[in-house]
Amino acid sequence: MRRLFQFIYQYRAFFLFLLLEVLSAWLVVNHNDYISASYFNSSSAFVGNVYENKQAVQDYFALADVNKNLAEENEILRNRLSGDSILIDTTENAIPFGLSGQYEFVSGKVVNNSVHRFRNYFTLNIGEKDGVKEGMGVINPKGVVGKVKSVSKNFSTAYSALHSKLLISALIEDTKTLCTVRWSGEDPTEISLEYVPRHIQVKEGMLVVSSGFDSIFPEGVKIGTIKEVELNEESTFYDITLSLSADFFSLDYVYVIGNKLKQEKDSLETELVIEDE
Repeated sequence: MRRLFQFIYQYRAFFLFLLLEVLSAWLVVNHNDYISASYFNSSSAFVGNVYENKQAVQDYFALADVNKNLAEENEILRNRLSGDSILIDTTENAIPFGLSGQYEFVSGKVVNNSVHRFRNYFTLNIGEKDGVKEGMGVINPKGVVGKVKSVSKNFSTAYSALHSKLLISALIEDTKTLCTVRWSGEDPTEISLEYVPRHIQVKEGMLVVSSGFDSIFPEGVKIGTIKEVELNEESTFYDITLSLSADFFSLDYVYVIGNKLKQEKDSLETELVIEDE
């Protein structure tokens, strides 16, 4: 032990240099969006394989919870099928988006996940070969989970909803008020609801869902329920906190959503912006 301490002391300058190099690299990756994106793109395949092997061991000890989640999802899907059949009007050609094939779903598994950073990510065991593309939304049976950021052949990384720069277009279901959801970087079980005008009647317990306006998530996917409402006398908007529907501490199987009409919609909207300039 004494020789070990002597060795460390003798080469203390080298070890200090090595520590500072690692710390510098960590700070650059976490605080520079361009370098961070390059890192995730280049390392997703290698790191994805490591995470997948680690996750396989953890999955063995979580089979009971997985079966429970699958049973709950089957119940939800059966209820949706039962409800959707009532929405079809045979006298017209109009069919709800959920039945018209606008959205396609790819199932995948979360093999790595972070919740305690200011900008959180997760890794999926599906990639280009499975049809996953950058910008697709990610949900699970409980609600909105995130948005795909980078894709390799077999894996993909995604912004978590617990990411300070991810904005989600939302609606308060009872009032149909359009607003925005963004994480404040504090509690992983809560998220902020922004731009709700003071004249809207808002109360605790109201459900907030995706609006569908951003073409990433279908309309009506759960985001959370209103937990706290505050309104300062001089404020134009409420300060609202939601309790998240999805549990980010136990993400397992998710669905990546592709909107087949997104490119067409974005193209038309881009033309309008160009004409107005």
